[in-house]
Amino acid sequence: MASASGAAPSLRAGFRVRDGPTHRGIGGATLGQIEVDAHGDDGLHLVGKGSKPGKVALPSLARAALSRYLMQRKLPITPARWDPRAPRIGSLDQEDAAGITASRQWSVMRRFFTKVAEVVQADNPSTAEKLRRVSPHCMRHTHATYALALGAKLTTVRDNLRHASPARR
Repeated sequence: MASASGAAPSLRAGFRVRDGPTHRGIGGATLGQIEVDAHGDDGLHLVGKGSKPGKVALPSLARAALSRYLMQRKLPITPARWDPRAPRIGSLDQEDAAGITASRQWSVMRRFFTKVAEVVQADNPSTAEKLRRVSPHCMRHTHATYALALGAKLTTVRDNLRHASPARR
């Protein structure tokens, strides 16, 4: 089932850029943590730093990517039919029913950025060096930058990052 494994890194990266939680918030997340509010908007309920609960908006692009990924995993895409214990992002090991851990997810993403750096090294050494230094926190900055550039409200970005204020600390 190579297609499901191949889609997983893309899905993880897509969620990281689109919803902005920490890598710890993504690893281990289950479908039961995704809820639809009174306005019909999807949100992912997470526990973050300091065991602080929070909700991260799940934009339509991320929700569509999740639906495609669930189909590849042969899981239902309708929330009413979800097993709430099912991991939002499955393990890369086809035999393992558990979700991917935060450390495994970061290991896969680190390998991805390292491979891309190798590809661009000859043509653009400075970009290659930046790619080698990417961190989960960089992904949060990327989320904030793109969201604001695409017209997201500052308060929405702040809430997605689960910051108390939009000011940088």
